[in-house]
Amino acid sequence: MGQPNITILDRELNQRVGFQLKEILQRDGAYEISVVGASLIGQSEIRSAAPSLIIPVLPPTWKSARQLLSELGPRHNAVPLLPVITSDALDEGLAAGLVDTQDFLVMPLRAAEVSFRVRRLAGGDRPTSIPTDLAARGIAQVIGEHPAFVSLKRKISSVAQFESTVLLMGETGTGKERFARALHYSSRRAGKPFLAVNCGAIPEHLFESELYGHRKGAFTGACAAQPGLIAEAENGTLFLDEIETLSLPGQVKLLRFLQDQTYYPVGSSRLQKANVWILGSTNVELLHKIQEGTFREDLFYRLAVITLALPPLRERKSDIPLLAAHFWKLSSARAGRANGDLPPEVIDALCQYSWPGNVRELENVVQQLAVLTESDKIRPEDLPIPRVVNSRSRVSFAQMKARIIEEFERGYLTDLLRSHRGNVTRAAREAGKDRRALGRLIKKYRIAKA
Repeated sequence: MGQPNITILDRELNQRVGFQLKEILQRDGAYEISVVGASLIGQSEIRSAAPSLIIPVLPPTWKSARQLLSELGPRHNAVPLLPVITSDALDEGLAAGLVDTQDFLVMPLRAAEVSFRVRRLAGGDRPTSIPTDLAARGIAQVIGEHPAFVSLKRKISSVAQFESTVLLMGETGTGKERFARALHYSSRRAGKPFLAVNCGAIPEHLFESELYGHRKGAFTGACAAQPGLIAEAENGTLFLDEIETLSLPGQVKLLRFLQDQTYYPVGSSRLQKANVWILGSTNVELLHKIQEGTFREDLFYRLAVITLALPPLRERKSDIPLLAAHFWKLSSARAGRANGDLPPEVIDALCQYSWPGNVRELENVVQQLAVLTESDKIRPEDLPIPRVVNSRSRVSFAQMKARIIEEFERGYLTDLLRSHRGNVTRAAREAGKDRRALGRLIKKYRIAKA
């Protein structure tokens, strides 16, 4: 049986809602997707696609939205509809008029919400037979050859096999979600759902309903029963990004689930059992949050059964040429540029920058370079980053060697201390060094033990 066909109907393609939906659904790799932007409702294009699900992006006014739905209904009454409406339309009561639809989406779109609502209406479950290269493809997305980074990559397979709760730590843009996906695709859950959820994007009063789901009539506006994120991630992985943004009540509800993986949907008295691997991430020091009283200590230890601390890009600058080449290959192909490598002087300029936004910022810069640079030849002046004076100045062999050794030692020690939560004795034991010698190195590089 072929993949379900999803037809996205967006008459205002300049708003790019349709293409945003397509990008989200393509990540699942479970659907054939087409975006229709013809006048009126593109009936001929929709009929030729023989869709399993139609996602119409409704106009903002109630009258125009109802007209579009009335045109779609008679012609496609056997095909489920998943309308997309604005939050303003929701406030105006448009949702009450969607009686002929099983569900709807509200903008701004959230990837996890789109994925599980489409999967429920159109199927498209991932195949039970897992391609043999699935795990390799997951790890392949984690790019880097710096010693501290390679040390983290080597842990992926063993952590994925054990499936304990994992807390990924690191600055914004260091690749925590990529690591989470690599863990998922290296585990026995690789053929099951991977849902990534930004905790900061879920309103506090909706967190329990979003996580556990709700029954019909559980609260005002609950016109139909809905499964939660946990139910949609069954047998798979739920990645909770920016875990530090959860409110204290939300933390209590998450802690209760982590203790025994059971939960009650909102409005239900029936206990549900789940089989979901929980991965969390944070870009702040949670121990500081605990001291401030804004994060529960018991939740921290439930989450941090295994901790993986991702180093910032400035601590693994030797990976910049590798990452830049990877992003350039993808971006230049999408932009229709001729195949070719970035010139050495451009790579050198990239290596001189401090990258406060880390790998994500580097990816964005390379994409911008591919799309906006008119000349076929890329120059350092084209880079949308501050230039470093004398970036091409030569250094001696000894100076370069000292610089690389310093970079390695600083990155290795930082990763080592994070993995042992600042315990110098255990860190020295793993490194095979005398505790005092390790302490001198920590002091030399002014690395905070906390």
